[in-house]
Amino acid sequence: MRFPLKSRISCAGIAAVILCAAASHASAETDWSGFYGGLALGGAYSAAKPDTDVLYTGYFTDNGTASDRSQLTPILNETIEGFDVTGSALFGYDHQDRNMIYGVEGDLTFMPFSESESHGRTTYDTSPANSFTSQTTVESDFTFSIRPKIGYATGGWQVYFAAGPSISRFKTTHKFTDTFGTGTNHTFTDTKTAFGVSGSIGAGYLIGNGWSLRGDYVLTYFPSIVDGDRDIGQGGPASDLSYDGDFQSHNVRFALIKRF
Repeated sequence: MRFPLKSRISCAGIAAVILCAAASHASAETDWSGFYGGLALGGAYSAAKPDTDVLYTGYFTDNGTASDRSQLTPILNETIEGFDVTGSALFGYDHQDRNMIYGVEGDLTFMPFSESESHGRTTYDTSPANSFTSQTTVESDFTFSIRPKIGYATGGWQVYFAAGPSISRFKTTHKFTDTFGTGTNHTFTDTKTAFGVSGSIGAGYLIGNGWSLRGDYVLTYFPSIVDGDRDIGQGGPASDLSYDGDFQSHNVRFALIKRF
């Protein structure tokens, strides 16, 4: 049900733009030029995709018939996903030349993403007398983006596309325990300022006195939200686990905007 939700969000945003464009058939009659600011409310499907690797440096093993890496890799790399209500503050500037609109927009979006994937006590394939547990949590509160944009105005409508850089901050926590030997109780925590890209497609309608209503779909992608290695505490000083991962968000919003 989760991935179809992402598809519905994407299709809804694109469909909104197509319908608005189809309804626009007159020449440009209004001026969209100038500074503006606004607030948006939306809903986002987001997913963190860990890329955690098991390293054979003394603790994890491959006995020829079973492998810790083969067993742990799909567990450690399960997608961590969720749906959140989002709020955005928007500010920008548009310049209109006939029907064409050129501009830039700043976007500060608050999204309380905090999701986990857990596996309860599971027996090691390489050591049936021992077992392990695993839990990975990813958290993020905001995204800030600056997106140059290009649009087309006709009548009271504007349709546009924008793309540019984004920045956010992510906290990743991985807890791993097992009963091998004296037992392992390992916690890895990494907080990282991550850089990514975002793109949006949307449509707005002027309702008078400088006010407009707008709907858009925003895709944001961060290629690296965690980066680190960790020795889980046994088997020597070398790292036993290597952490990496990316994050993407699909956000559909509706905004009220004031032009100055």
